[in-house]
Amino acid sequence: MKPKEFVESTWLDYSDVTSNCVLMDLNAYIKFQFLNHITKEIMAEKLYDHFRMVELMNKCDFNKLIKSYFKCLNEILESQIETSKQKTRAQKYYEKAVSISKSKEVNFQDLIDYTRIMMCLYMAVTKNHSKLISDFDLSKECLDINTILTFIRRETVPAIGINKRKPRFDFHNSYSMDSCILLILTLLLYKLKDGE
Repeated sequence: MKPKEFVESTWLDYSDVTSNCVLMDLNAYIKFQFLNHITKEIMAEKLYDHFRMVELMNKCDFNKLIKSYFKCLNEILESQIETSKQKTRAQKYYEKAVSISKSKEVNFQDLIDYTRIMMCLYMAVTKNHSKLISDFDLSKECLDINTILTFIRRETVPAIGINKRKPRFDFHNSYSMDSCILLILTLLLYKLKDGE
């Protein structure tokens, strides 16, 4: 997949791209001065340029960025799914999403399917106060973009030292892999919720 294809399938395919909530969420990653002067085409160009810069700064192509996106979400959810010999519904869907993420070739529909499963699982985790889940709602209606983006930005990972944790995502560099993962997630969430 190329950045242009991703931007065309997400941003340029939205029905209401100029709504302030979408632009405000994207402004966390791509800085622009005036929200009321952003057209669909201008923002598409900014997104494309941003992804190209991330590729250059991290010495990788867009497929590697997508693989990092998969790896990150897999890691966030792997310890949140209840496992048993007789697989739970959440376990079955998590494994299906992981198998998509491990495919050599991933198309845009695979990316949408993966994101839908993982973010529906993530919504169940947030509603269950980060306790293990065995079941979840797979409908797009259950997805709350603000809740997902708020909680995912608060994710932590173990740090050196006893009982120490640090933020999973580093927001200091807008061209980092971390920022790019969140930008990809934001665009895919809006794509999933588009038209509701």
